Amino acid sequence: MKKALKVLAFVLTFVMLALALTSCAPKKDPDKAVDALKAKEYTAVKSDYLGALGLAALGIKGVDSVVTGTKVVEKGDEKKTESVTVIYFSSKDAANDAWEKVEGYAKEQNKDKDTDWQIKKSGKMIYFGTKAAIKAAS
Repeated sequence: MKKALKVLAFVLTFVMLALALTSCAPKKDPDKAVDALKAKEYTAVKSDYLGALGLAALGIKGVDSVVTGTKVVEKGDEKKTESVTVIYFSSKDAANDAWEKVEGYAKEQNKDKDTDWQIKKSGKMIYFGTKAAIKAAS
């Protein structure tokens, strides 16, 4: 009985860890990411045209679609823009090849020097933006 409880505890710990690590990434389907952003009152757009972001000039290839979302949040007298950009690639290799270029571009986009700005890669997508916006896309 004790052995079964230990195994069950280990399995539950592993499952919870896996959920915690994967829950922060945006949805893998661009349309579902747009729907999730709109449900949280973000202005969200899906585009199949990489040039809309200015990334086309970087020579990035293998992009299927791009999702962007923005929302202005007011906290007292301050206004902060929460934003996220998710670039969906045709393959994991295409995302790996584009990582350095997208990372440099994303760092330039952090004009306000937000401390909660993130740039990450997950499988066939690269995403960047504020933590709250990334969470809204998930």
